[in-house]
Amino acid sequence: MDNKINVYDEQGNAHEVEVLDIFNVEGYDKDYILYTNEKEIDDENIEAYVSILKEDNDNYMLLTIEDDNEWNAVHQAINEEGDFDENVGWRIFRNIKN
Repeated sequence: MDNKINVYDEQGNAHEVEVLDIFNVEGYDKDYILYTNEKEIDDENIEAYVSILKEDNDNYMLLTIEDDNEWNAVHQAINEEGDFDENVGWRIFRNIKN
């Protein structure tokens, strides 16, 4: 997959990320993005992140999912979808680490 975009975090820092999925979760009127910066945790796992995706004047901002109930619903939706590369292990985090 080579679907890279530039996004900005809540501090205004730019990140080039590879988009794995953009999706909605029932009960929440938001777009969520599952993405990676392809940083390896170990030989079998790559860091992946989920954030609220907000578009503002053709710029994309990543917002942290603060609410635990919302996080649980988003994480469950990802687990149910689960059609990502079976050869890669993903560890999902709430927001990108700097």
